[in-house]
Amino acid sequence: MKPIQLSVFSETGRLRQVVVHRPGPEVDLMVPAMMEKLLFDDILYGDEARREHDLFRQVLGKVAEEVLDVQDLFAEALAEEAVQFAFIDDLRRLVNLDLDSCRLLEAMSAKEVARSVIGGVTWDDMPGHTHWQNEFDYRLRPIPNLLFMRDPASVIGDGYSVNSMATWAREREPLILSYVFRHHPRLRHHSDHDRWFDQVTPLVRGEIRAPVSLEGGDILVLSPKVLAVGCSERSSADAIHLLAESLRAHRAEDPGSFDVLLMVLMPKKRSAMHLDTIFTRTSEDECLVYPPYFSEGSRELLNVTAIDLRHPELRMQTRPSLLRVLRDLGVDLRPIPCGGDDFILQQREQWTDGANAFCLAPGVITSYGRNVATAEALDRAGYRVLQARQVLNDPTLDLLDGGKYLIQLEAGELSRARGGPRCMTMPLSRA
Repeated sequence: MKPIQLSVFSETGRLRQVVVHRPGPEVDLMVPAMMEKLLFDDILYGDEARREHDLFRQVLGKVAEEVLDVQDLFAEALAEEAVQFAFIDDLRRLVNLDLDSCRLLEAMSAKEVARSVIGGVTWDDMPGHTHWQNEFDYRLRPIPNLLFMRDPASVIGDGYSVNSMATWAREREPLILSYVFRHHPRLRHHSDHDRWFDQVTPLVRGEIRAPVSLEGGDILVLSPKVLAVGCSERSSADAIHLLAESLRAHRAEDPGSFDVLLMVLMPKKRSAMHLDTIFTRTSEDECLVYPPYFSEGSRELLNVTAIDLRHPELRMQTRPSLLRVLRDLGVDLRPIPCGGDDFILQQREQWTDGANAFCLAPGVITSYGRNVATAEALDRAGYRVLQARQVLNDPTLDLLDGGKYLIQLEAGELSRARGGPRCMTMPLSRA
């Protein structure tokens, strides 16, 4: 298998390799009592969610060289028995897994382990077990949030971060991604030197007790020199400082690395759980924004702490307005309002991930079709609005012809999971 070279120096460069996860039995096993703790607002109809996700994956494949599923990568990473056993032991330490369940996993194939760790394992094989005797009545509970591949790991430049989740519901995901990066045949050539952030390894080793949280939805690579990270409900200032220190140390060895990390100081509320729920790039010189946080003169205008990575000690300066700070750094972006100019529609469509666009190439983006006012604003900005099926059924359409395109996704079920197209993707490499 050909090695994958990690390379993400922008949000807009043409996709080469990208990781997603098709929703599987983990969404089918979720019951109403589990929703709140597993961070869902509703139960998904799995078959329809899978159909919508399959269309999304096909759209990505119109541009990307490879669209990979994390479950396949995980199974391939566990191909060697020693690696599989090491993972099960780390899982035992992380989630306090009982020995009988460990032995059950040890007897499985790598594919079965991957399916079970993600999709969950019920108690059906246990004689005498009384169903619903526990709040989460699973030998190993499902992890439906893995649909949102953006969060548990991030490729930043030519390295990666194994992120640390803010909630118990997602604690297993970084461990899975850690094994993918360290043991997959196409990725294991990257050394520890290429890992900018990792709290899961010292956690399972017992070296730390309380990891600081950093999630991928807050991490945006805005240029080869500028990285933005939201200090949000899900990502802490302590974690961002650790990431900044790691990047500063790397820059001392490689002056071509990032010059500055922008810590965006966000409100701690669910509607703005990550930076990419209120701000995403759409082209080299445009971005989608949720206007109240980016409009000059707004009482909700976000402050930004710029962390200079070019000096032996981290230097910080706090200023208002992310767009203004970016302009001063040579990243001049014209904002396109999520929800258009109507304040009510802005709120409604930001909630349904209208600001969470994902770039396949410069000016070629995907978004949910239900966000009509956002699509109209993009149309006025010169984007040709297409439905996903139009893109897939028109062999003459060239998305890389230099034009600007908005590809609207069918997402009646996926949108109910509270995450958009960027949330569902983790690029490994961009042109």
